[in-house]
Amino acid sequence: MPVAAEPEPTARRRAHEEHVGGPRRLVGPLAALDGRLPGTHDLLLMQCPSSLRPLGGGELPDWARLVLRAHPWVTVGRAPARVGAPVDTPHPVRCTRDVSAAPEHWLPVTVRGPERGQRLDALAPKAAVARTLRPEQLIGRHALLPAARVAAVPALAVLPVVDELVADHRLAWGPIGAIGYELATGEPVTGPLSPLRLVLRAPQPVSRRDALHLRRALSKLPVPVQAELETRHGAVLLAEYAAGPLTLTLLTPDGPREVHDPWFPQGLRPGPFNR
Repeated sequence: MPVAAEPEPTARRRAHEEHVGGPRRLVGPLAALDGRLPGTHDLLLMQCPSSLRPLGGGELPDWARLVLRAHPWVTVGRAPARVGAPVDTPHPVRCTRDVSAAPEHWLPVTVRGPERGQRLDALAPKAAVARTLRPEQLIGRHALLPAARVAAVPALAVLPVVDELVADHRLAWGPIGAIGYELATGEPVTGPLSPLRLVLRAPQPVSRRDALHLRRALSKLPVPVQAELETRHGAVLLAEYAAGPLTLTLLTPDGPREVHDPWFPQGLRPGPFNR
């Protein structure tokens, strides 16, 4: 008697199950990104990290090669993606595990180094992405870390409390920065004094009153918290928006802009760093 085919939703869930300790078998841009482009702060697992190209040109530094060999995760930056080969790469590297994908769509990413402040901005071909994790998918991953490790890093320990505070405002959220990187990779890159950075998804306007209430609640936590409100046009710091200034700095892929309303940024003007 033939075995009935597994329902598509169940099969899809099984194909996308967590694979702790290594990349998923299902690889390639469609599998890893579900047909969408990654967004700022997404963490990407690269199946051929040697295909990364530094923005400054040349080859990857030795420290970056060592990091990517051990933990081939990179963070998507807030910059425009590029189509075609970077100027210093006349022949883009193709991933032998995914020959059908087009590697000419290059994503802006950052490689995190072992030393404090050690970062490398680079471009990564979309075809080399084996897995993607959005900040929202990292919330419960502290349970995968050793209990002693979570207890030693307050920014990890307070994640369940943050979840409750943000849930009151019905905003999707996720940890970013060093905390997000450790949750994705398991690599202990944070410490007892590490701050907690958050992204709060706010496609619809958030009132100043709600923003102020949330900022005050987060400020009572035993760790420094920096939260970003991510709108459809870019991000604005929660603390800045809650303070109610006449103009705000909106972080966009094309650089910071001064706006009056981050949800309706008419007449965008270059920010102070772009002048």
